[in-house]
Amino acid sequence: MKIIKGIIGYFGNIYESVITISMGMWITFKTAFFERKVTLQYPSHDIIGGGSKDASLPSKKKLKPPFEPLLGASQQIYKGPLNTQLPERYRGLLGYDELKCISCLLCAQECPIDVIRVKGVKIEGRKGKAPTTFRIDYSKCMFCGFCVEVCPTDAVFFTRRFEGATFECRTLIREFISPELYLERLQLAEVAKRQAIVKKVQRPKSEEKEQ
Repeated sequence: MKIIKGIIGYFGNIYESVITISMGMWITFKTAFFERKVTLQYPSHDIIGGGSKDASLPSKKKLKPPFEPLLGASQQIYKGPLNTQLPERYRGLLGYDELKCISCLLCAQECPIDVIRVKGVKIEGRKGKAPTTFRIDYSKCMFCGFCVEVCPTDAVFFTRRFEGATFECRTLIREFISPELYLERLQLAEVAKRQAIVKKVQRPKSEEKEQ
């Protein structure tokens, strides 16, 4: 009886092995030839069905440095192959609109790991202070969203951009204010200071004339 049970068990194990291998091979065959592809060859294919190459992707000759599209609010929506699949509240790389910024420093003060640097000057014809420096260190940012929530003018926002790979860590530090704009605003601030001094000097003279 023991010999018979051993033989039955031996062939039973072979049978189970053949069945399990066949089931696994059938699942692989069915997935490979009959089901929708789920592997995405990013960024050369669209996420929907692994379709044709996305026409909006730039060629290798036209590639720009990292974060080049993050210069203003017009680039808030990333026009890439994964854009349609990103949720509405997706937290991509931070964007910045300097035209809305009043340099209140709230974003820098609320940042828990000190990745934002803001400086501003008072110039004529602009509400608040005009930014002369706005810097974000993406290598340290943890995308907590505190800066976005606290900004009173929506100058800081989450973009749909997620591509941040780079060969040099220093390229992850983004300066949003150009050197030309920086110098221009310093000059305007100096003009505003001189005008304020002139007004202070003229006030006592006008008061003396009235007396």
